[in-house]
Amino acid sequence: MMETTLKYQRGDVDIQVIYDDGALSPIYLGINSAVESFEVNIDRQDIGAVHRMLRSATQTDPNF
Repeated sequence: MMETTLKYQRGDVDIQVIYDDGALSPIYLGINSAVESFEVNIDRQDIGAVHRMLRSATQTDPNF
């Protein structure tokens, strides 16, 4: 299986997503900053719901 890593950085915030081409493999999400960090493996079948929830949350913010 081929693994892909996506990274985003803004100031001291570092976001990383790691996934492979396996249909059953979870997707790793890591969000780290100087103050705190969060890491989770998300089941692929839940990604659509997570995306909808994040999109809904950002629609109330005029900066998005």
